[in-house]
Formats: sequence, structure tokens, C-alpha cells
Amino acid sequence: MHTAAEKKIISLLHDREFTVGRRSSCDQVVAHSAVSSIHFTIYTVKFDDSSAPLVYCWDRSRNGTFHNRRIIGHDRRILLSDGDELEIRHACSFEFHQQRAGPWTAGDPTLDEDRPHIKDYEISSRALGHGTFGRVLLATERKSGRQVACKIIDTRGNSIRMIKAKTEIAILQRLRHPNVVSVYDGLVIRNRIYILEDLITGGDLFSYLSDGENMSSIPEAEALLITFQILKALEYLHRNNVIHRDLKLDNILRVSQHPGARVVLIDFGISKYVRDGARRMTTVVGTPEYAAPEVGFAGLAPAAGTQRKFAKTEKSGYDKKCDLWSLGVILHILLSGISPFYDVSQNSKRMALKAVSGKLDLSNQYWKDISPAAKSLVRRLLCVDPETRYSVEECFEHSWIANQLSVLESIYQEKIVAGWQPPPDEQHRLSLADSQSADGDGGLV
Repeated sequence: MHTAAEKKIISLLHDREFTVGRRSSCDQVVAHSAVSSIHFTIYTVKFDDSSAPLVYCWDRSRNGTFHNRRIIGHDRRILLSDGDELEIRHACSFEFHQQRAGPWTAGDPTLDEDRPHIKDYEISSRALGHGTFGRVLLATERKSGRQVACKIIDTRGNSIRMIKAKTEIAILQRLRHPNVVSVYDGLVIRNRIYILEDLITGGDLFSYLSDGENMSSIPEAEALLITFQILKALEYLHRNNVIHRDLKLDNILRVSQHPGARVVLIDFGISKYVRDGARRMTTVVGTPEYAAPEVGFAGLAPAAGTQRKFAKTEKSGYDKKCDLWSLGVILHILLSGISPFYDVSQNSKRMALKAVSGKLDLSNQYWKDISPAAKSLVRRLLCVDPETRYSVEECFEHSWIANQLSVLESIYQEKIVAGWQPPPDEQHRLSLADSQSADGDGGLV
């Protein structure tokens, strides 16, 4: 921290917010007329023990907090990187340092080779996450200075992987909803696809519930608000004939770390657009812990009682009700801290067979303070038979939600999505790098 009178080092803790402002309760008090009562807050998001914390600055001022000489904007959040400068003009400045910023911060020849073709964005080497698809890096739109997430998928010449990645962009560029991640641009360069999308700054639901070893539940009222938002997203997706197919805690992000934050569905890599809205799917995809029985992870289903009916369903495929089963698993975890069909061996077939049995225990100690209405909705969602499983519309009519619907709608409109805006039409597009790749294989998706 630098002021006219002093220079000092401030240590940040990953599990504590740090506030700067004029108010006496701030961690760093700056008594200057240009400083707001709470000017900005520094907070961290840590996904797991193996990853370095992501450190964000939340601009809470009206006068403005400047990040590397660009104003952040009231109520906006930006990710900090080693060497960044924050400034409250005429009052003080801060230089941020983080020794371990995570993997992929060193030179990247492949990325360096592609950068000249990515004209509208500056792609950093700062890693936000990674998965089987590839990695996510921090990027900045050159014109506006807005930070975005850049998802990089290296298809390695695999045509099926290329088609899936293009499908993800094609689906997402059609969608505009506050609870669905927004895509600003998509570029194809040689065998790599770059998806530029919203930078969501509050971490995922999994890290929110996990302490590294165990999962914990959250208050029922908070679980209700999260479930309501997921249903809003699914209502929109299903009306537009999009089935997510991999709904899970890891794929639901929060825009802030505070209870009541807006949640956003991400990772549409295996989503499906069904043109007529009725055609059934047969591909076994998703995450076994969250997958509906009819998706088929169990392989050959036992042929007895309820399972005989399931065997018929599995053979005939599945539809959008698979997303509702996944929501049931998520709601079960939110309320109890326990995944209903998880197997410690992480064997996908064992988890699938547990799901096929449909056995739920909502009477143990983890459920003693949960309302009968909440338990009822969990049972309605985790129905093995998709024909009796609740749809999105039936969920909104269920007493757990319907009895609070007016309050939920009010909170949703006035607090959660009040400041959200979809990407402008001219930016919400799919494009190629303006310059053709060296081997000339660019083409519209």
C-alpha cells in the first residue's frame, strides 16, 4: 500500500475478506474525501487444495477503483494477477503480489503461436481451471478492458472432439439468460477452439460446500433460493430444446461468495439440442454420481419389480427429465451434505446401480431439521421412473416452492438479476480468427 504518508505491506488471508474504505470497521481505513465508506473488498476463491487461490477485487465505490489504470466499475469484480495495481485516485494505491498463481503461468508456445489470430482479446497465461476438455485461462477484451474466461479445447485433430466443441459454442451463442453462462465469442484456430465467456467470480457450488475433505449442508432457505435459480435456468433451456446432461455442483458457479448470490450454469460440452423437443437420446454421457438411471451407466439393468420398468426405459433412451434427476441429487446434497448414490470406490457402475434401486434415507440425523416439503421434492425428483419424475413446471407448483413463489420472484428480480445484462447482439456471435491459420483450415462453425 502506498499513500503520501506511508508505504507498507499488507498480508491477505485466503479465508478472510479484506475491506478498504473510510468506515472505521474496514480492515484498512483510508481517511480521505475521495474514499467511499467501503471502497473495495479483496476476497479469494479456492477450488481445492492443489490449486492456488484466485484473488478478486470487488469495486463497491461510486467514485471508482482503478485496476491497471482502468476503472473497474461499481459492483463489478476483477481477478488480480501478480504485479497488478489498484488505485483510489488522489488517496492511495496498492500493488498486488501473489507468488504462486497456479499452473500454466510459464511460457506457452502453442498459445504464443495462436495469439496473433485472436485480435479482439488478450489471452493471458493465467490459469482459472482445467478439465478433460482442456483449460480455462484469463483473458481481457482489448476494447473494453473487460475480463472474460477463455476456454481452450485442443481437439488434436480428433473430428468428434471438434464437432462437440463447435456444438457447445453453437448452443451457447443462442442462449441469453442470467443463470446460463454467456458466450461472447468463439474462434477456431487450427485444431484448437477458443470460447470466450463470462468470468464468474464466486467459485462453484462444490467448493462452497466442501472443506477439502467433507461436504456440508447449507440452510434450507438458501438451498431453496439456489434450487429456484437452477429451475429458472432449466425452464429456459428446456423451452429452447437444450438439455444440459451434466448438471452437477462443479458446473454451477456463483457470482459472489455471499449467500443469495446469482448462480450460473456452465460447461455445455455434452449438452444436446433436440430440434423437435421430443426426440430421445441414447448416448451414455455425464457424471455417474449425478446421472439419471435411464442414461445407462448401470449397463444391463436387473429385471425385477421397479427395475424391470427401468430396463425398458433404459433401452428406449432418455429425455430432458435426466436434468431433473441431477437437480434432485444436487438438492439432496445442499440440504444434507450427502450425495445420495455416491460410492467411495468411485465405481461408476456401482453408483448407477444404487441409483437404479432408488433407495433414499431421509430420516437420519442429517434430515432432522429439514421440512417435509423439501424432503417431498427430493423424492419427486429422484424417481427412478422418469414418467413419474417431476418436470420443471411441476417443481414450480410443488408446495416447497409454490408457497414461497411471490417472495422468491421478488428476491430474484430485485436482488439477484437486477444488474444483469445479456451480451450485445453484435458481440454475441461465433466467428473465426480474421486471419486464416497457417494451414488454412479455418471455417465457420
